[in-house]
Amino acid sequence: MRSDRHPVSRENRRGMILIIVVVGIIIVALAVKCRSLSTRNETYARQIETLEQKISEERGRSENIETFRRYTKTNAFVEKLAREKLGLVYPDEVIFQPGTPDND
Repeated sequence: MRSDRHPVSRENRRGMILIIVVVGIIIVALAVKCRSLSTRNETYARQIETLEQKISEERGRSENIETFRRYTKTNAFVEKLAREKLGLVYPDEVIFQPGTPDND
């Protein structure tokens, strides 16, 4: 009884070993690249969170500026500015300023 199997020659073994080594190197290179991309992805995710937070802060700041812009167009703002910066008062208004007490 003869077996139909052919013995594997040395050249075939070397070829198979070479193929296995090349495939192994490719797998290692892909694993390293995958890890590098994963790290970069985490960095970008943190950067996105930071930028979203800054966007939120800037929107709040923009709302504050818009509120102040509307306030500057009111009579209350004009009156406050006239009192503080120019020292203006209404004609019937009496102003008491702190001074030194009298020692009489």
